[in-house]
Amino acid sequence: MAELNVLKQEDIDDLVRQYEGRAIPRFVASATLASELKSTIHYAKLIAISSKNAQAITARAGEWGQGFSGITQFIEEIAARSMVCAADIGVASRELSRSAVKLMNQQKFASALNRSMRANEEKSEELREILQRNLKDQTQLEEETNGYYRSVRKLLTEIRDCTRALKSIVANCRIEASRAGPFQESLFTIAENIENAAERISERIAIGLRLMGLLN
Repeated sequence: MAELNVLKQEDIDDLVRQYEGRAIPRFVASATLASELKSTIHYAKLIAISSKNAQAITARAGEWGQGFSGITQFIEEIAARSMVCAADIGVASRELSRSAVKLMNQQKFASALNRSMRANEEKSEELREILQRNLKDQTQLEEETNGYYRSVRKLLTEIRDCTRALKSIVANCRIEASRAGPFQESLFTIAENIENAAERISERIAIGLRLMGLLN
């Protein structure tokens, strides 16, 4: 399986150290999260491909592949759900990043307005009205950001459940592969590929949840 250039736990440690105990800005953590979770789609697709390959092999294997064949539909269903989850995570995490950046820009604008109000008392009333609209926009953006945060967290939990189910069924795959006679080696490879892809997704979920923790 080709390895992607993805973050490791040590990379997150480095990111935390860079801020020397200070809170990591939301837009930084959310942008890192959006970039990092793209890889879940790649690994979910690998599971779907393995499922298709397993179906093709068991079709050729006839009676030898009957046991494994009974599992492939379940794998395909979980793979399909994982791909939907992975795609939804990509969308929600990108929106989370965009929303966090917009909020940061609005906060900077509010600081500039406050400085202008102190420096220009004649225009302070006009600037105050602009500031009120800005604060209203900030409230809306905070609600949006929190909504995307909850969506990403929910989807991460869902795809984690999918990968747990896949990992648990890999043992059954190996048992059925051992009964597949001349097709044994091919089906063992399928089981290993599914297990590896599920493990990679689990690692991405762990990184994603840690980054989510930095957003709090």
